[in-house]
Amino acid sequence: MRLVYVLVKGVIVVPDSTRATGPWLGVTRTPSLQRVANRPIVCHVLDALADAGAVEIAVAAPPEVAAEVIRCVESDGPPGVTVHHLLDERRGGRGDALREAAEFVADAPCILHRADGLLCEPILTTIEQPEHGVARDATLLVNNTRRSAMLRLVATKQVEDEHENGAPALGASGVAGACILGPGVMSGLSAPHAMQLLDFAAITEQLARGGASTQVQVARRWHHFAGDAHDLLDMNRAILDALDCEALPGPGDGNHFEGNIAIHPSARVIASVIIGPAVIGADASISDSYIGPHTSIGEHVRIEGAELERSIVLAGASVLHVGSRLVTSIVGRNARVFRDLSMPRALRLQVGEGDEVALC
Repeated sequence: MRLVYVLVKGVIVVPDSTRATGPWLGVTRTPSLQRVANRPIVCHVLDALADAGAVEIAVAAPPEVAAEVIRCVESDGPPGVTVHHLLDERRGGRGDALREAAEFVADAPCILHRADGLLCEPILTTIEQPEHGVARDATLLVNNTRRSAMLRLVATKQVEDEHENGAPALGASGVAGACILGPGVMSGLSAPHAMQLLDFAAITEQLARGGASTQVQVARRWHHFAGDAHDLLDMNRAILDALDCEALPGPGDGNHFEGNIAIHPSARVIASVIIGPAVIGADASISDSYIGPHTSIGEHVRIEGAELERSIVLAGASVLHVGSRLVTSIVGRNARVFRDLSMPRALRLQVGEGDEVALC
């Protein structure tokens, strides 16, 4: 028998900002606001929680990024979901993020989820409940089987015995960014460290020590952005794989479309081949080009005489007659990639600190 909670509330935790690693981050340095499949990561998390049954969701963000997060959620968040914004003052003082979240959740079951990562699979189908049908008080998700064995949760006495023998306490290493709590569990948490940091592993360990019914579950498709461009490309691919939209070529436009493709009504596509899954943003212009699978083209982007696949092109950028196919690439906001045919013939680059250029 399989039993799942009727999840009615969610709490999304926005982590502190990461270091700047390249101009492809666009106008923001907030990891959860990086755009994949033409939307901020945090908005894809909102989608996932809504699909899991959460009709009310709270977003806890540090003060320095709260206003930016609110703007993004208002412009790109899913319709029909009530979003509350909690100011997380972890860095500025004695703010208690979990206390605020617990007041919001009250006695409802809930999902805790990081704002800078995605399970890329339905949350509820990830959770296996015991065959006798008794729902767990808490389920902690980890990102591989080996970590699952290392983070096995045990009853209070066994935990104490292991700590006395020098075994390490349950840590955050290998923990995926989601935790599911049963009815009334959130309001009963009390460990100050876990409450202040919203540490999912520490929260689950506290519950296990108190005799709660807990489990560790492997999430095999967890993707997390920590400043590496490849993280964004992997997340972009996983999201586009779930795209369910098919574009139809208009009469006389010379286009050829295959697979699942989402094209904004204001975008213009002429004499081009697009193979999905792919997404084309508002006011984008594509002509005489090839757009291959797992590619996201942002708003106001111009693609002309070019070939791209497995790539992300952010808003306002242009890729013009480059003479070679771009693959697994990220083109930053308002950037220009073009082929210069003027003499003398040479490679002319403007490469900033931390940028990466591969010449093939």
